[in-house]
Amino acid sequence: MKPKARHTARYGYAAPLLLPPSLQTVGQLSFTGQDFGTLDAWLAEEGWPDDHMDVAMLEGYLVALLVWPIELAPGAWLPRIWGIRGWKVAAKIATPEAYNRFIALVFGLFQELERRLAASTPVRTFVLRGDAPYTSARYFAGAAWATGFMTALHENSAGLGSRSAAVRAAVENVAQYASLRAAEPSALTAVATALSRAVRTIMSERPSGGPDAVATLRSAPSTRPTIA
Repeated sequence: MKPKARHTARYGYAAPLLLPPSLQTVGQLSFTGQDFGTLDAWLAEEGWPDDHMDVAMLEGYLVALLVWPIELAPGAWLPRIWGIRGWKVAAKIATPEAYNRFIALVFGLFQELERRLAASTPVRTFVLRGDAPYTSARYFAGAAWATGFMTALHENSAGLGSRSAAVRAAVENVAQYASLRAAEPSALTAVATALSRAVRTIMSERPSGGPDAVATLRSAPSTRPTIA
C-alpha cells in the first residue's frame, strides 16, 4: 500500500533499494560555491520532513562530525539531515537519482569542509564567511549553524570531560549562539568570527588523522556515491 502523502512527506519511509552509502566507495569529490548554492536551494524546497536541516545547520552538523571524534556510520547520521530518525529516506529524495545526487552533495561538502579546516592556514567555511543570505534559512544562520554543531556533539557529549579547559569553553561558546534565533542578519559577521575561533580551538585537539570516516574518504578510490 502506498503511504499517505502527508505521512510520507513528514516521516519518509524505508526504501529497500536506498541503503546507507558506504564511505569506502566514495573517492575525492569536488565541491564549489555553486554546489553549496544548489544544496541550499534544494533544502529550501517544499516536501521535506518538518525537522530537516537548512544549509547552515547542515554545515555546523558536518563540522562537528569532523572536529570531534564521533564514530557514527552514515546510516546513523545522514537521516538527521532530512529530519528522520532511524534509517528511512525522506520521500523528497526517495528515487535513486535524487538520493545519489543528494548524497554526493552532502559528501562533497563534508570533504570540502575537511580540506578547509585541516589546511595549514585554515579557510573559513561557506556559512562562517558571514557574508551571504541563505535560501533555506528558517532563522538566524549563526544560530542554525551552532544548533547543527551541538546536535552532532550530543552524540558523544561524554567526551567533553576529557578535553582541555580551552576546548570546553569553546564548546560552551558555540552552544550559547544556538539560542540567537532572533538576531539581526547583520550580526552574522561577528557571530561567524566567534564560531570560527571556537572551531579552530576544538580542531587543535582533534586526534591525528581525524575521524575514521575522514581517513576513509581520503584513501578511497575515485568514484561517485552509489547505492550499497
